[in-house]
Amino acid sequence: MNPIDSHPYSPLSEADIQAYADGTLTPERVAYLRDYLGKDPEEARRVAFYGRLNAQIQRAFQTTDEPVTDRAAGWRGSLHRLTAAMRDSKAVKTIAVLVLVLASASGWLAATQVSAQALDNAAVMALAETAARQFSAASATRTSVSAPDLAAVGLRLVDERTLALGAFQRAGEFVYLNADSRPVVLISTLALLAPAQPQWAARRIGDIRLLTWTAQRQRFVVVGDARTHGLMRAADVMTMR
Repeated sequence: MNPIDSHPYSPLSEADIQAYADGTLTPERVAYLRDYLGKDPEEARRVAFYGRLNAQIQRAFQTTDEPVTDRAAGWRGSLHRLTAAMRDSKAVKTIAVLVLVLASASGWLAATQVSAQALDNAAVMALAETAARQFSAASATRTSVSAPDLAAVGLRLVDERTLALGAFQRAGEFVYLNADSRPVVLISTLALLAPAQPQWAARRIGDIRLLTWTAQRQRFVVVGDARTHGLMRAADVMTMR
C-alpha cells in the first residue's frame, strides 16, 4: 500500500493518525507527527491507544482465505467506525456511566445474598438460643404483619427479629411455640439469584430437623427438634401459599 502523502507541515487530521497507526504515513509526516506528539502528552496517549486498537483489529480480521488488501480495508474501516464513535464523548460517557451502574448493582446484589449453608447455620443457632431466651407457654402471643400466620397448624408467634449475617446480608427470624411449648424457628432471606425450589427438602443434624426451600425470590428454613409437632406441617403451609 502506498504511503499517505501530506505536506509535512499541514495540520494533523484523523486520517494522519490512522495512517500513522497503519504504518502508511510518509517519513516526513511521521517526523512532524512525533514532534507534535512530544509537545502534547494527551494526544500522544490517544494515538498510542489507536495503535493498540489497530493491532487488535488486525489480529481479529486476519484469516488465511482473505486477500491482504481486503483484510486491511476491513480492519481499517472498523477502526474508522470505532474512532468516530469515540469522538462522540457524550455517548461514551453515558455508556460508561451505565456500565458502572450495572457493575455496582450486580456487585451489591451478590454481596447481599446469603448462602444456603449460612442460612442453615443461622437457623440452628437461632433454635439453640430459644432456650436462653426463655420462651414458654406463658410467653405472650405476638402479632406481626411480616410473620407468616401458622396458627392453623397450632403454632403461635412469640418473637421476631432481624439477623445480620454479614456486612450487607440480612435475614428475618420468627420464633413459634406449639401446644407443647416446643419451639419452631422460621428464617427467611432474599435470594434473588437462587433458582426456585418450591418443594421443601428435609435434612437432619442429630435431633434437629431442617426443612428448606426457595420460592418467591426468598430462601426459607424451618428448624426444630425432629419430634416437634407441627414442624413439617408448618413447611407444608408455607410452600402451598
